[in-house]
Amino acid sequence: MPGHNTIHLKVQMKIKFLIGLLAVIAGAIGITVVLMSENALVVQPKGMIAHSELELIITNILLMLVIIVPTYFLLFAVVWKYCIKNDQANYDPDHHFGIPGELLMWGLPSVVVVVMAIVTWEATHQLNPYKPLESKVPPLTIQVVAMDWKWLFIYPEQGIATLNHFTIPEGTPIHFKLTADNAPMNSFWIPQLSGQIYSMTGMTTQLNVMAQGPGIFQGRAVEINGEGYADMTFLVTSTPKQDFEKWVEKVKDSPHHLTEKTYDELLKPSIDRSMTLFSQVKEDLFHEIVHKYMYPSKPVL
Repeated sequence: MPGHNTIHLKVQMKIKFLIGLLAVIAGAIGITVVLMSENALVVQPKGMIAHSELELIITNILLMLVIIVPTYFLLFAVVWKYCIKNDQANYDPDHHFGIPGELLMWGLPSVVVVVMAIVTWEATHQLNPYKPLESKVPPLTIQVVAMDWKWLFIYPEQGIATLNHFTIPEGTPIHFKLTADNAPMNSFWIPQLSGQIYSMTGMTTQLNVMAQGPGIFQGRAVEINGEGYADMTFLVTSTPKQDFEKWVEKVKDSPHHLTEKTYDELLKPSIDRSMTLFSQVKEDLFHEIVHKYMYPSKPVL
């Protein structure tokens, strides 16, 4: 019955191979479906910075696949050929591929790493979050304050502020100045417009973005910071310039004023997902928030 056992083993191996192949195909289909979903924000950029970041990610993945794909093919080929059930395989522990083989195994990965380093180095400087965006349109400054667990956005030039959402004009460079108050270090991220940038008490960081068209984008905190972390989200609305100006006038009609007393109430830790408009803002509020930790008049706990 040796022949029968051999046939049985071959059938089993073919079945296992087909199962493995189907698993790989199913995994590839699953990844494709996830990436095509509207919730996969990183692969659906709506701003020039996000587009460039996605291109960098794709470029590095393709470069890595130059090594990964052949490696996995060789891995499965070796496992298949030298399987314990393969009686035809020859045991040859001293086999080597010579100088060409060594160059292929070590040279190709080294070249890929060098190329990736050059591409990433150049892109990192081009995508520096502090670097102003080139545009004929003057930038709009928005001051961002991270709290526990809410976001405050101040428009110093317009004299208005919003809570947990803000509006920007499309095609206009947006210059964010970020800090935090009465909160640990946080991270500000709008996946479809830019990468993340940290906001820290007593410090100011910067981020430059620009929406290429109208839309509503999701933003959130991406630094775990306690109980309200999952709810620390905000919305970004990009509109044409004329609509943005109308929105500013609407905010100026709001009955809410961001006074020192109002700000102190906002500063108390709370899970607040409300979207509030402030028609007036205490002068130099952002400056005071940053500098009260640098030159405190009383001990900061």
